[in-house]
Amino acid sequence: MNRIDGYIAAPFTPMMDDGSINLDPIEEYADFLIRNGLDGAFICGSSGEGALLSTEERMSIAEKWMEKSGSKLKIIIHIGGTILSEQQKLAKHAERIGAFAFATMSPIFLGPKRVEELGEYLKQVAQAAPNLPFYYYHVPPLTGIDLSVVELLKSYGKIIPNLAGVKFTCENMYEFDQCKWIENGKYEMLHGYDETFLSALAFGYKSGIGGTYNHCFGIYKDMRKAFEKNDLAEAQRLQHVSHLFINILIKYRGNIVGGKRIMKFLGIDCGPNRLPLQIISKKEEEMIKRELDQIGFFNFCNK
Repeated sequence: MNRIDGYIAAPFTPMMDDGSINLDPIEEYADFLIRNGLDGAFICGSSGEGALLSTEERMSIAEKWMEKSGSKLKIIIHIGGTILSEQQKLAKHAERIGAFAFATMSPIFLGPKRVEELGEYLKQVAQAAPNLPFYYYHVPPLTGIDLSVVELLKSYGKIIPNLAGVKFTCENMYEFDQCKWIENGKYEMLHGYDETFLSALAFGYKSGIGGTYNHCFGIYKDMRKAFEKNDLAEAQRLQHVSHLFINILIKYRGNIVGGKRIMKFLGIDCGPNRLPLQIISKKEEEMIKRELDQIGFFNFCNK
C-alpha cells in the first residue's frame, strides 16, 4: 500500500462573503503549496471546515484540488462527519476521482465510547473505497474522543485491510510512539501536532500533516535539517519560533479562524469562516498583522 512519506498541508476552504464555497483560489493555493515544498494537501479536514460543508460542496472541492494539483500533490480527502452513508458516498467519490488516500475522524455527536464501536464504524467507512489507503484522523482536542489508538490498530488492522495509518493530532507522544512498533511499523503515523514537531523528530518520524505548514513550512523544514545535523540548539530555537506564531493563532480563536485570515497576508485570500465560527473582524485583522510583525513572521513565512 502506498505511503505518504512526506509533509502535507491542511489547507483552508476558500469562501465567499456570504459563506458559500469559492473554488477559484484553489489553483493558486495548490501552486503556493508546491512552491513552498509541500508534498500534498489534506483537504476538508478541521482547518478546511469539512464538517460544516455539505456533501456536494466537499465533492466539488475535492474535484477542484484533483484537477489543479492531483499530479503534483498527494491529495488526501477527509470525509469525516456524523452520517455514515454520506461518508461512504464521499469515500467512493474519493476513489473514483483518483485521490491518493482518504481519512475520517470519529463522529462527534453520539460518538463511540469503546474501541469496538469506533473500529466497527471505521470499518464501514473504509470498505466503501477498498482500493484506497485509509487513515484514521485522531484529533481528541476537537472530537473529545480519546480512545486508545494502540488498541484500535491491534484490534482492527486486519479487519480493515486498507487501514494505512493514523493522522495523530494529539499531545500524547507516549501513545504516538507505541503505534510505530505495531507489526514492525506497518502503520504510517502522521504527526499532526505542530507544537511538538521536534519531539516527533526525536522519535524518528519524518511525515506529518500540519495546519501551520500553510503559513511557515520553512520553519519545519529547517528544524528537521538542524536536527539531522545534531544542531539541537537551532532546532529548539526554530520550534520556539513556531510556538510564538502558534501563540498568536490561539489568541485569535485558533488556526481554523485566525490562521485562515492570515492566509490573506500571504496572497491567498480564503475569505471568512462558516457559522457558527466567529469571523475575524477588520480590527482584529489589523491587530494580528501587528503581532505577526513583532515576531518577524514575514521574514520566515511561506512566500
